[in-house]
Amino acid sequence: MPRKSIITISLLVLIAVIYVLLIQSKVLAQQTIFNVPSADVLDKGQIFLQHESQFSGDFGLFTNYSAYGIGKHTELDITLFGVGTKKIRNEVLGIGFKTSIPIHEKSETKLTFGNLIPISLRGDGVGGYTYSHISTRLPKINTRITSGVFVGTTLLFGRDFVSFIAGIEQPITKRFGIIMDWYSGKHAYGFLTPGFYYLCPKNTTLWAGYQISNNRANGNNGFVIELSRIF
Repeated sequence: MPRKSIITISLLVLIAVIYVLLIQSKVLAQQTIFNVPSADVLDKGQIFLQHESQFSGDFGLFTNYSAYGIGKHTELDITLFGVGTKKIRNEVLGIGFKTSIPIHEKSETKLTFGNLIPISLRGDGVGGYTYSHISTRLPKINTRITSGVFVGTTLLFGRDFVSFIAGIEQPITKRFGIIMDWYSGKHAYGFLTPGFYYLCPKNTTLWAGYQISNNRANGNNGFVIELSRIF
């Protein structure tokens, strides 16, 4: 799909959703498992803040997420990407949304859609990404499985691409669980990332994992650490 077409579609989807939300005076969130967007959506009035650090070889890459729940299973998102060491820094401000459609309440089965418009802070233009996935929880063992499709552009990912995305979230105790997510393909997000999360006091969560590249061209393997809080 041509880059201009992807950007145009992303812009139109974002404008349409914002228009509907404003007309209704209520708005329909952008959290991730590691890199794959999670099915979790903030409740109305909640604020989500997260810092992510990736370390691989001689470089570090840092991302800061923020989201605000606006109701109707929807949240708005602002993300600062690409803050890092000299070799890889590519500062980009992303503005977008995530919304879900509940299908089956007991199993937490839902369809989730999201869109984000990345704007280069280095004068490299505007990009886009759009995704959709379905998720559900397995009975008794409480495993949540997520799978879907992701479309992204060169600005954030190094090339225009369409990718399969998947995630597994398995609670072990009330506070601790293991997680894993994956982007298929050859691009900057083309990694398998297994790891764990730990629920700390005061709505704070720690994530830690190890990113394994699909291809050497995607980048080096490395550690990822995330810390978030919901207000």
